[in-house]
Amino acid sequence: MANSPFISHATDPDAIATRLMTRAHNRDGLPEIAVGGTFLLVSGLSYAQVALPRGSIGFKAAVTAFSVLVPLLILGSPWILKRVRRRYLMARVGYVEAKPMARKQMALGILLALAMAAVALLAVTRWSHPDGWLLAGTGLFGGALAVWCGRAPRFVAGGALMAAAGVSLAIAGVALEAGFAILFGCMGLASLVSGSIVFLRLMR
Repeated sequence: MANSPFISHATDPDAIATRLMTRAHNRDGLPEIAVGGTFLLVSGLSYAQVALPRGSIGFKAAVTAFSVLVPLLILGSPWILKRVRRRYLMARVGYVEAKPMARKQMALGILLALAMAAVALLAVTRWSHPDGWLLAGTGLFGGALAVWCGRAPRFVAGGALMAAAGVSLAIAGVALEAGFAILFGCMGLASLVSGSIVFLRLMR
């Protein structure tokens, strides 16, 4: 019955559960703070690779840090958020345990990542002005992902800002490395400020 097409999205138990879980996950602002910090790190390391001479020790250190720290933060953020919430926020927000990701969702995520990689490769090898395509595509894809994952007005605003920033950088003809530094720097700062405001309101 839950999968019946006659049940509207508003009354579908699965849809209601998804909305509640999403709201519970984002109500303390910590995911936005984690994303903002990661984006700012990406921006800083991208700018370092632009500013430092290629082949220098600083440039190699920035490339190594990008290759190591960014994946570690992405993979470790869920564990860190869970530990912080259980240690410091249990009395305020309670405890929510999400079920493991289904295989279909994991397969969809892998296929989406492969599709994005294919589009990026096509932009670099076949299309004219590949930097612009990559910047615009990153902004549009990241903005849509923010709206889909957050499903709240502040995420809609952030997603629209990221999409507009990516398209604007592409139109302006900014180089790829500098464009990524600007794009992720702006979005990291916006996400960090938004998450901090939500967190401070919760603590009050």
